[in-house]
Amino acid sequence: WTSSTDWLPGKPIGAVAHLYVTECGIVQLTAEHGRFSNMRTTMQSTQGRSLRPFKAAFASARLSARTARCAVQRPVTQRSRLSITVISRMAVKESKSGTEFPLAQRFWEGAESRCLGAGMRAKQILMIKAQVYAVALYVEAELAAKELGIRYRGGFFESDDDYCSAIVDGAFSKTLVFTMLRDIEGHQFAEAVDGKLKPRMQLTGDLASLEKFTGFFEGVKLSKGTQVMCLWTKTGKLHVVVLDAAAAASTDLEKLVPQDKLQSEGFARALFELFLGQQSVVADARPVWAAGAKELLESEIVKRETRKAGSG
Repeated sequence: WTSSTDWLPGKPIGAVAHLYVTECGIVQLTAEHGRFSNMRTTMQSTQGRSLRPFKAAFASARLSARTARCAVQRPVTQRSRLSITVISRMAVKESKSGTEFPLAQRFWEGAESRCLGAGMRAKQILMIKAQVYAVALYVEAELAAKELGIRYRGGFFESDDDYCSAIVDGAFSKTLVFTMLRDIEGHQFAEAVDGKLKPRMQLTGDLASLEKFTGFFEGVKLSKGTQVMCLWTKTGKLHVVVLDAAAAASTDLEKLVPQDKLQSEGFARALFELFLGQQSVVADARPVWAAGAKELLESEIVKRETRKAGSG
């Protein structure tokens, strides 16, 4: 896999082969039945580091079966100037419900975000545990990676709790995206949050923010497939967006203008700690999100060491 003839202009790479250009070389990822199965690369390591972190990162993602095409922008004989554009889609899959979320997403606020993983909330109804929603956590990728790197070099990380705390405390935008797995009323969703957060908000004297949040869902139908997005901005605002299944599939989130906003960093923190804190209502998701943060940190470590090696 070293010949430049591997990349001919407009040549189909295959329904399940994907090429990615990195700072250290070119990586080919192969998927079988939509799942990562193999990686071939022009490099044996990244400045002496094992390629295992790259494989681990892609193993947790889902690759679409759409054909990826490459387009060589420079003559193939000029190997160092080779530029490849890949049309592919990667998604993170919640393991219990099978719900998928894009690995990378641009919201209306901040730079590109990365999905750290997803979990599922279930509720006991008589003898059945019914699935209520799948929830994914996104962080502003570049800023989050840099901040995780600073904390890592300071010896901050010892457990999953530390990674979850770093996400909550981080000075970057973060978003919880809920996908409804069954039909519920908006007030049911809001009341569940109210029941968990009311004692805390009473203690802090900010019941008004909780009441405003629950008011966003008054008279709203959350049908199966509806998405609820809660974005906590770097400036402490909380944006809430509700999109039905059709709108969720077609809306350009980068151009969306949220109508429901809260100016309460205390409430935003309380809401995110409801999911990322030690008493999380989706406890199974915390280790998934911590693992996602570790992968993001690993990418920052590789980038940092590559830059240092390049300048040395």
